Amino acid sequence: MKKWITLSSLVLASQVFVACDCCNRTQSFGASFSDVPKVELTGHKSQKFEANQFVSTFSLELRDANKDAVYKKLAERRSKIFEVVKSLDIDESNVEQNSVSLTKEWSYESRTRKLIGYVARQSFSVKMDSRKDAAMLSQMLSAESDVEIYPTQATLNNPDSLQGVIIEAAVKDGMKKAAHYAAGAGKTLGNVLYISSEGEGVMAMGARRYKGAMLLASNSMDGAVDADVSSIADSVEISANVRIQVELK
Repeated sequence: MKKWITLSSLVLASQVFVACDCCNRTQSFGASFSDVPKVELTGHKSQKFEANQFVSTFSLELRDANKDAVYKKLAERRSKIFEVVKSLDIDESNVEQNSVSLTKEWSYESRTRKLIGYVARQSFSVKMDSRKDAAMLSQMLSAESDVEIYPTQATLNNPDSLQGVIIEAAVKDGMKKAAHYAAGAGKTLGNVLYISSEGEGVMAMGARRYKGAMLLASNSMDGAVDADVSSIADSVEISANVRIQVELK
């Protein structure tokens, strides 16, 4: 009976010892992981590129008491836009047009609802690779009273590949800063623990005097005056910001 009790006690003691040993090892591992020295900072890079793609947008808005008449007016104005585009040797495949919207206009005089006419609207966008052509297109269309002209968007025809270059440069900038922190602490860089985006973007630069340019255009009905290209942005800035956390050894 005494031997059985002794053996049971030894087994129980062994089980308690093993459980405590696992617990201690787990706690020790967790403590060492949390105590890893690290540095967290941001990297930034921005660069300007010459714009090589320009998108001009326009819209038509016409009114008439007769529905068929307003459609006819819209077709005539639309033909004029394509004539201007063709005169600048711009391929019609570069012209996008939205579907026509037709809404009714109502009068509520004397608390009576009465149909007084129709409004037809359509918008267009023209893609070009010449800043001068974009300025000339806006100038020529400004002579059309029913055409609303919006600021031309200056952009790049390959923004994704350039964005990747800027992101890589931003990461390198962050790693360079991290190396200085490590050196100051008498350590070296270890593994990168994480990288996250703090935002990136593409912004047109250099546009100015847009209203003045449109006034000049409206006074140049015959197109003899050169288009004011200064009304359109000439460059694009691509930027990237990243947050980096790096282990120190």
